Amino acid sequence: MQKPKSSDPAPPTDGPLPAKTKAAWASGAIADVFMANSFSYLALPIYNVALKVDPVFLGWAMGLPRIWDAFADTFAGNISDNTRSRWGRRRPFIFFGALLSGLFFALMWMPPAKATPQVIGIYFLIASFLYYTAYAVFTVPWGALGLELTGDYNERTNVQAWKNALQAIGGLFLGALWWLSLRLGSNEVEGARWVGVIFGIVIAAAGILPAILVRERQVDRSQQKIPFLKAARATFANPAFLCIAGFTLCIIFGIFVINSFALYINIIHVYGGDKAGVSTLNMIINGVFQAVGLAITPVVAAVARRAGKSRTLIGGMVLVIMGFLSSWWTYTPSAPYLQAVSLILISPGLSCLWIIGPSMLADVCDYDETKTGLRREGMYNACYAWTIKAGIALTMVLGGYMLKWAGYDAAREADQAAGVVDRLRLLYMTVPAVMSFIGIIFVVLYPLNDRRVAEIRKQLASKPQDSA
Repeated sequence: MQKPKSSDPAPPTDGPLPAKTKAAWASGAIADVFMANSFSYLALPIYNVALKVDPVFLGWAMGLPRIWDAFADTFAGNISDNTRSRWGRRRPFIFFGALLSGLFFALMWMPPAKATPQVIGIYFLIASFLYYTAYAVFTVPWGALGLELTGDYNERTNVQAWKNALQAIGGLFLGALWWLSLRLGSNEVEGARWVGVIFGIVIAAAGILPAILVRERQVDRSQQKIPFLKAARATFANPAFLCIAGFTLCIIFGIFVINSFALYINIIHVYGGDKAGVSTLNMIINGVFQAVGLAITPVVAAVARRAGKSRTLIGGMVLVIMGFLSSWWTYTPSAPYLQAVSLILISPGLSCLWIIGPSMLADVCDYDETKTGLRREGMYNACYAWTIKAGIALTMVLGGYMLKWAGYDAAREADQAAGVVDRLRLLYMTVPAVMSFIGIIFVVLYPLNDRRVAEIRKQLASKPQDSA
């Protein structure tokens, strides 16, 4: 990996950033969106529907690595904060984490041929642990690098808007993962092997770009190295951070615990067992979802500048509630693509979370510096990621049990017992709406508005500047 050169994008400032700097950092979002979301699109169709791995075991096999990943994030963040190297604190981890993530992503979709469902499930569990370890090495330093790019209150939202836009562009292909699996081989299992290789290369290539192209803020080498436990306690003792963690966890839990239900509702209820039809629907509907998220990104940033981050986020959560409540009427056999209406409402709401949440987190890092005298973006980003991933891990485990409770039987495919579809649809509609409403309460309690952040920035500006 090369040392920074004078031709690299400009180093971090307290004002607006060049577009090329924001684009160079945000390119990692293409890798991140595949790393974080591929399970939701491929694991159940391949390992449950096609390979018949028990959904409860699969839920644990999906959830346990995410729990490990959540804890690994905090270690990665603390190690990154304490690293002093000629290449910086973040860039070495971003570079090697991206390469390993691409490799393990490909291996995850290559289960042993002709093995029993139990052996296949164990393979998936082991591969997932390796994959999410590499993912932690990449995503935490990469996210921390984004928090450090600028000290400007509104420009921080713009940085995250660039990330959201690149995530949406990458996300346009998520819905095609299963569709491609059904078409690249003689069956979806063989096709998934090719999908793993193709997108593993994409993950590695996009992930290393920020390490090569972005110069990071240099910290004073004499800055105190903070022990892991002390750093974790200080982070979770910050009331502003707890508000961010609270509303993020509510949204993540509410949506992801029932996210997979859409697949089963479409297979059983909307398409009557036609998996090819559902795969095409998923690809198109996901494209609509991601396109709306991409189109709304500049709008979210503009509204946040005028109305404030908290008000914009509350508005987004209201849209999420409306979108899921509407699903009772939009997931219908008579008009399968009507469900796009629900997703068009949900997408802007989630864009608000992904753009404004990290922007608020950067403000919290400034507030933390006034209390500790340290720059700890790595630990804060790790704990923020921990909140997201712990929530997702919990939902993957509970989702399998909820699927069982609803009465779904993989062996019966589309011919499910009476009442199963209605229970799935009811859970899909109500759980995210209730959790989003609780999340709004945390946003209301968040203490750092634009006036308070301006005071903090003024206080920090009066301090002696860190040496390079």
